[in-house]
Amino acid sequence: MENLQLEILLERAQSGDKNAVENICIKFNGMVINMAKCTYIKGYDMEDLIQEGRCSVIKAIGMYDINSKYPFAAYVKSSVKKNFYNMIRSNIRKVSCCSLYSKNEEGCEFINMIASDENIEEDLIKRKLIIQLNKAMDKLPEDKRNLIDWYYIQDKSLNEYAEKERISYRTAVYRKRKSLESLKKYIEFLSKK
Repeated sequence: MENLQLEILLERAQSGDKNAVENICIKFNGMVINMAKCTYIKGYDMEDLIQEGRCSVIKAIGMYDINSKYPFAAYVKSSVKKNFYNMIRSNIRKVSCCSLYSKNEEGCEFINMIASDENIEEDLIKRKLIIQLNKAMDKLPEDKRNLIDWYYIQDKSLNEYAEKERISYRTAVYRKRKSLESLKKYIEFLSKK
């Protein structure tokens, strides 16, 4: 019964009845949507694909031979599928090269929109500070340099330093404070240059 109704609609559609064309499109709308969901074409969204599928259904109505032994539903499905494949094929041929220095609609370069954990300015400042610190450390007398190295670089305690140097803990704390004051003065002097 349904095939008979479809054939009647098809005959009316081929003779120019727009309502019949619309009814056939509505009948095959679910199939078109399912096929569009399974298809990806660069630059097309879901609505574009559905619209292309509907156009394929309309073309299939005009091209189908009513006397064919091939059922119309299968013919429509094949037409939509072949149209999607043809669109994919033609889309692949298009060269789509994009430079990182290309600009988007707002005029921003793509390179500036790439997220990065790296902060170049911060790294540069850290490197300069390390260079200044090393220069200042070189200016310190050896005993003060050794104390700063012991406590901050080697991460050893002041108790161990006091035992090694055979001094009291209080004297070790005093030397550490004086060493840091000297280091601070050298760093300030170097940063003014």
